[in-house]
Order: sequence, then C-alpha cells, then structure tokens
Amino acid sequence: MELDEMKSAWNRLDAELDAAWTRLDLRADGIEALVLQDRRERGIGRGRASLRHFGLAQLVEMAIWIAMVIVAASFWYDHRATPHLLAAGLALHVYGIAAIWSAATRALLAAGVYYTAPVVDIQRRLARLRRFTTVTTVALGLPWLCLWLVATMVGAKLWMGVDLYAAAPGWVVSTLAFGAVAMAGSVWVAVRWSRHPPTRPWLRAMIDDLAGCNLRRAGRQLDEIERFERA
Repeated sequence: MELDEMKSAWNRLDAELDAAWTRLDLRADGIEALVLQDRRERGIGRGRASLRHFGLAQLVEMAIWIAMVIVAASFWYDHRATPHLLAAGLALHVYGIAAIWSAATRALLAAGVYYTAPVVDIQRRLARLRRFTTVTTVALGLPWLCLWLVATMVGAKLWMGVDLYAAAPGWVVSTLAFGAVAMAGSVWVAVRWSRHPPTRPWLRAMIDDLAGCNLRRAGRQLDEIERFERA
C-alpha cells in the first residue's frame, strides 16, 4: 500500500511539474510577444516621426519656392524689354515651378506611407519615396552650377540696380559656360554611378544623404523591425 501511495504521489508531482513548465512556457511566449510588439510600436513611432518631419520640410520648401516664383515672375515681366534679364527671370521662374512640383510630390508620397500597413508594404513605399527624392535632388541640384550666377544677376538688379551682364558680359558668359561643362560632367558621373555604384563608404554615404536624413532614419527603423520579427 505504501508503494502504491508513493507511486501515486510521484505521478501527482510529475503532473504538477509538467503543468508548471507549461505555464512557464506560455508566460515566456507571452512576454516575448509583448517585447516584440513594444519594439515594433517604438520603431514604427520613431519612423513615423521622421517621415512627418520630412513631410513638413517639403511643405516649408514649397512655401519658399512659391514666394521665389512670385518674385521671379514679377522680375521678368518688369524687365521683358531686356533680353538677358528676361531670360534670367524666366529661368528662375521655370526652376521654381519644378522645385514646387518636386516638393509637393515628395509630400504626397510621404503621406502615402501608412504605418498601419505590413512592414514589407511600408518598405516598398518608402523605397519609392527615397528613389524619387534622390533623383529629384540631383536633377534640381545640378542646375545651380549655372543658376547661382543667374540668381546673383537677378538679385543685383532687383536690390542694387546693378546689371552684371552689362557691366561684365565676358565674365558672365564664361562663368555660365564653365557651369554648363561642370553640369555635363556631373551628369556623366551620376549615370556611371547608377550603373556601377561606388564601393568607397564615404561615396555611398554621400549618395544616401541625397535622400535626406529623415528618410534614412525611417528606413533604418523599418529594417530593424523586420530583422527583429524574423529572429
């Protein structure tokens, strides 16, 4: 009888231990799920904040360029009888419209990144936004190799009444020609890098910076979430 009671006691103890281990496993799984959810929510929150800052920056850029377009339109209209001043004002006007379109498109693409969607879908939309931002940053940045002089001509005439082209036409033409050559060389380098990305870290970092630090930060947050979920 004592042997039977001992076997029964061992069986009960074994069953209780199995139940305890089961509860511990369930609790560990629950804690792991909570940690994963908290990590995901914090990462998405930081990514959403970075994207919000990027969108606000585009709206500010739009406002600045709208003001510049108004100034440029008024300038070329007032100086439409002077060919080189008319051309300078029109160049800034057209560039301003392109800059407004670019900023508006970036803002719309940023607004289209819904952080309630799956991580893969968010990454796809963010990659499209980063690609568009990089391309438009290069496309709008290269013309400033010539536009800086055009903007200087407009500013000098508008605020100081000085016509730089009339004062030094040779210098203006040679400077614009040098800018055009530099622009062509930069386009060649950009096309070459698009086909054969540079291997040096500092060059890769420079290319990544064209997409903006906020987009890069948001992308890192999503990558961390995806790696954590796969682990």
